[in-house]
Amino acid sequence: VHRFKPLTSVAEKANIDLPDQYIFCLSRIDANKGHDLLLYTFDIVRKGIPDIHLIIGGGSPKPQQTEQEVLTTMRKIIDEKDMHDRVNIVGYVPDEKLVAFYQWAQLFVLPSIFEPFGMTALEAMACTVPVVASKFGGIRNVITSGENGLLVDPAHKGEFAEAMMRFLKDRNMAARLGQKGCATIQKQYSWEAIAEKHISFYKKFIVRR
Repeated sequence: VHRFKPLTSVAEKANIDLPDQYIFCLSRIDANKGHDLLLYTFDIVRKGIPDIHLIIGGGSPKPQQTEQEVLTTMRKIIDEKDMHDRVNIVGYVPDEKLVAFYQWAQLFVLPSIFEPFGMTALEAMACTVPVVASKFGGIRNVITSGENGLLVDPAHKGEFAEAMMRFLKDRNMAARLGQKGCATIQKQYSWEAIAEKHISFYKKFIVRR
């Protein structure tokens, strides 16, 4: 996560067409990633936050059949809820643009039904972006809900929507938890932190010998 960092210059957005206010989600396009849950929940959120948009990124440059099936389901939900003007499925985001997508987001969401680790949430946290993530999976070992992010059951639309709206309505809370999330990443996952863990491990090994 070393290349992901807090926003320092408005120039970083210059060549990317992004809404002024948006929620960002980035993951593989897969049935267990919870995109359907996110879309149904966003339909609630947009009614309470009129100017908010949702950007969904990720997936293969050339989607295969299973990915296409998930995308079809997502588009049907967007049609059903008439959210074309508020939801943008951008697909694969190239590395040179990815950091800006994180940095300019008001909120990052990880709605997976199960997520072994949740690297994209860590990348968002490194950019000081507040995170609402599924409590099912490895990310709960990084996020302590209410301290450096919020953990929810993404299948519970009311709970999920409330968490997102808390961040979107309370910018002080969003900034505070975003900063704490960034501090967590710097403490546990920076090159310096990783190097220190390796040094400590080898010191213990040497002492035992």
